[in-house]
Amino acid sequence: MRETISVIIPVYKVEKYLEDCLESIITQTYRNLEIILVDDASPDNCGGICDMYAAKDARVRVIHQEKNAGQAVARNAGMDLASGEYLFFADSDDWLAQDALEKLYEGLRKYQADCCVGACAVILEEENGQKTVQHGKLQKERVETASEAMEHVLLTGSAAWNRLCRREVLEKLRFPLGRINDDECFILYAYERMKKIAFLDCETYFYRKRANSITTSAFSVKMVDCFYNSRDNLEFIREKAPTLTRAAEFKYCKTMLWCYVNLRKLKGQSRAEELRGQLHKEIRSHWKMALSNPYLGIPLKALTLLCLL
Repeated sequence: MRETISVIIPVYKVEKYLEDCLESIITQTYRNLEIILVDDASPDNCGGICDMYAAKDARVRVIHQEKNAGQAVARNAGMDLASGEYLFFADSDDWLAQDALEKLYEGLRKYQADCCVGACAVILEEENGQKTVQHGKLQKERVETASEAMEHVLLTGSAAWNRLCRREVLEKLRFPLGRINDDECFILYAYERMKKIAFLDCETYFYRKRANSITTSAFSVKMVDCFYNSRDNLEFIREKAPTLTRAAEFKYCKTMLWCYVNLRKLKGQSRAEELRGQLHKEIRSHWKMALSNPYLGIPLKALTLLCLL
């Protein structure tokens, strides 16, 4: 029997989409799975759907959280329970290609890598149900070092899903609590522990981008978490991978300026005004870092200069 893949899925308020996600997983061509569903105290019928799948498929295990604690807590709970040699994260409103885990497993074995990543198609879904599929440009199959993969996270971003990782590499690593946008922190720290990361040239994951999801909702004070994460990541890079400092400084400056601009939309909110004042001071303190960064574009450098006036 082949090694076990533990699939971890946090579940919250996705009753409309959950069965599509679960069907795509239980019908995978790679059969040796441990499917861990973490019901994060969802107020709809998600908990019942999870139990229904556990009753009909012995590979499904369900955790019912007593109170809603957020995606990071749910994922961490799933990791604590997981027993497979490999870990895979999925979001409960997305779905997988039928042979996704098979291809990721074979890619990981082919390159003797610590992690294998597939390509992703984005499904834009409007409130009226209309869907538009965006296929990303497929890149050549390749293997990257930890440094190369970390640089891509810093320059372009990353998500936790659609990555098959050796569980032992992630030992004791957990998602940071209390913030949104925690995926990039987790993946950055995970890659730092790895030797080789394989990237495939085929779509394995279908990411549903809903009109009312966190990623598409209007800017809020909570979204300043991405700045705090970039600040923590910069400190991490300076300690663990100093050759990537310029890339980490780019991410820090970019998120700082992005948050500063978007907080203007919340004019009149005291917390937003306070945060904008703090970010203005931060920009003025790090203007040299921004202006000398080779990755930061001219518009953001111009904005930095305006903040000095």
